Amino acid sequence: QAATSQPAALVARVDPRVELMSIIFRLAGHPEYNMPNSQSAYSTAVEEQFGGFRDHAVVKLARELRARRGVSYDAVMSMAVHLTDTRELKERVPFDLPPARLDQRWHAAEAREFLERAREFVAESKFNDFCTAQRKLYSAAGKRLTKKLSERGYLKWFDKFFGARPGAEFHVFVGLLNGGGNYGVGIRYPDGREEITPVIGVSEFDDEGVPEFGDGLVPTVVHEFCHSYTNPLVDTHFAALQPAAERIFAHCEDTMRDQAYGSAQTVLYESLVRACVVRYTHATDGASAAKRQIEAEHARGFEWIGELAERLAEYEVNRAKYPTLDAFMPRIVAFFNEYAPRYEALQKDAPQVKSMTPVNGAQDVDPNLKEIRIEFDRPMRDQSWSIVGGGPHFPELAGKPAYDAARRVLTVPVRLKPGWSYEFWLNRNEYRGFVSEDGQPLKPVAVTFETRAE
Repeated sequence: QAATSQPAALVARVDPRVELMSIIFRLAGHPEYNMPNSQSAYSTAVEEQFGGFRDHAVVKLARELRARRGVSYDAVMSMAVHLTDTRELKERVPFDLPPARLDQRWHAAEAREFLERAREFVAESKFNDFCTAQRKLYSAAGKRLTKKLSERGYLKWFDKFFGARPGAEFHVFVGLLNGGGNYGVGIRYPDGREEITPVIGVSEFDDEGVPEFGDGLVPTVVHEFCHSYTNPLVDTHFAALQPAAERIFAHCEDTMRDQAYGSAQTVLYESLVRACVVRYTHATDGASAAKRQIEAEHARGFEWIGELAERLAEYEVNRAKYPTLDAFMPRIVAFFNEYAPRYEALQKDAPQVKSMTPVNGAQDVDPNLKEIRIEFDRPMRDQSWSIVGGGPHFPELAGKPAYDAARRVLTVPVRLKPGWSYEFWLNRNEYRGFVSEDGQPLKPVAVTFETRAE
């Protein structure tokens, strides 16, 4: 049963704190705040108003904090929701407690120096005047996302699955500059109250420049809300989870880092959230939809999500024994302890690239070479490959790739040019078409070579 303190429906809005942090880190050049799909009439207005401030002290500090502390992605949005407003930029919870939810990449002294420079930026750039001028867009964006959120009873499922949170408030913020970036942030107060406040990025806009939100938003909203429930559980039980998680991470580190998941702990956060999304999908859209969700997670390298979701199904049907997910966490620990050695064995038995023509890393390749040949150590699945890349340094394809009769050698027709560098991947992120005939995916392989000048 929903707690009486929770809203009957989720309300979304554009929050100036979110926009301020997005703008500062956009100016700093952080790629996650400069995604191509974030371009819009609004981003153009931001550039016109703030483009001249790329050398401001707070922007320089943002660059330094990324290099020194890794302050990026959700750490930026975590700071936003821990501020009072964009006029005073004060701490809602003193940073030196430290707050339970402020991202640990922020250190108190550095965070306060950052806010001092941010106050100067707000004044000098007339940030609040800009927000006032954008009120019509902000209102329209909030209303549109609120309407989309009203189509689902998210909070009822959260209460049922995790247990009611009587001291919690729920809000959704629109990240107008965040493109495909979504962040499950929030704030917890010393007295136990909390605000669960995911930031949902915008990657589509209508002809009027107002954000559009499709049905693909559903798993994203569930995912970002779940972080507020599950991350603290991973933190609490991390000592028990860490050994198995480190073993798994050692074999998928490149794949995970490509998705900005740079530690075993972060991969645990993502794993538990993604398994919860599968259970939500199963409960609301049925087994077939849940299976598709699992397949999507496996394609991203989270090959254990299907089994982990099955473990959570055990939790759902045994709530008398496990009244909360925290009570069930020893079973999650047991799952990862069981899974890690199996995963290691699978990775050791994964297909390997036996040889390549040209040799990977070669610097004197004949520009008249007509094909790239990739030899594997075993038969591969026919008509299935992922040669990943794009742009000027991706080889121009001159025909369709094809395997030999034994399906051990893939030939890729190409047109090369002299004095040029080339780069691409064999499998990467969700693109995992190189698979052995028994279903084992090739671990991502980065390929580079250079042709000699004529």
